[in-house]
Amino acid sequence: MRRHISLLFLFVLMSLVMFFTGCSSTPEAEPETVAPVTASPVESVVNEEEAAEAALLAAETAKLMAELTAARDLAVVAGAESLFPEEFAKVSAEYDALVKAQQENPSEDYRSQIESLRDTYLALAKLSQASEMRERIVNAGLQDSDPENFQKGDAALEQVQLLYKEGATGSQLIEQATIAYDAYFAILSANYATMCQSQREQALAAKEKADSIKSAMAAKDEYAAASLVLSGAEAAYTTKVYDKAYDGFVEATKQFTAVYDEVFVRRATAEEAIRRAKQKVTASAALAEEADEIAPLQDETTNETLGGGDEL
Repeated sequence: MRRHISLLFLFVLMSLVMFFTGCSSTPEAEPETVAPVTASPVESVVNEEEAAEAALLAAETAKLMAELTAARDLAVVAGAESLFPEEFAKVSAEYDALVKAQQENPSEDYRSQIESLRDTYLALAKLSQASEMRERIVNAGLQDSDPENFQKGDAALEQVQLLYKEGATGSQLIEQATIAYDAYFAILSANYATMCQSQREQALAAKEKADSIKSAMAAKDEYAAASLVLSGAEAAYTTKVYDKAYDGFVEATKQFTAVYDEVFVRRATAEEAIRRAKQKVTASAALAEEADEIAPLQDETTNETLGGGDEL
């Protein structure tokens, strides 16, 4: 009986030891899983907005740069570089600086600078055109035909130059330049028909002068080019596009005059060469005659001597 109790006690004791040992053991840790890092909805919206704004800025900048380039070309064609060299040089320096800055920092916002330069170039183009029209008016003696507009144009020209010296914006410059342009254009529009008629007569007279020395043969290509310009001017005059017609008649007059001058010089040079050649021939003949008088040729004496020998 005691033996059974001892065995039972021993069994219970071993069971308790095993129980506590199992409870104190640490279970194997499961591997940790790292969750992927994802942007929050707010951050995604901000990034999309920034990308959209950058794309819009790039598109608007490209459009404005195209307008600036076109304005610059227009100013060059209008003659601003020669009519207003200081002003043109200044804005061109600013243009070069802007292009350089864009290359170094393309993400910056240059829109306001581009717009200002664009308007300044447009102002120079208008200013050049207005100045050219004013010259036409004065040359044609039309300033008294509309003194109000002529004075208005002069005042605007003076104002735009003052504004430029004061560092005014491009929009302010172009406003005054446009006033001058419109004032002078009003005078020319009212008198273009008369001006065209007068200039047409000058062009036809220049052509007739070129024809008088047969320029169509002596300077074939140049004469043909001048004739083409005159034909275009005549067509514009017929359809009452007087500004184009006037410019064409002016150009035709210049070209026919140049053709005449070139052919005249060629002809004069050729005639001078012929004259000198004739002088040389005449001088040679005179020298020969003088030499014959001083020392006549021995043909007759020789013939006589030969003849005497035959008689012997």
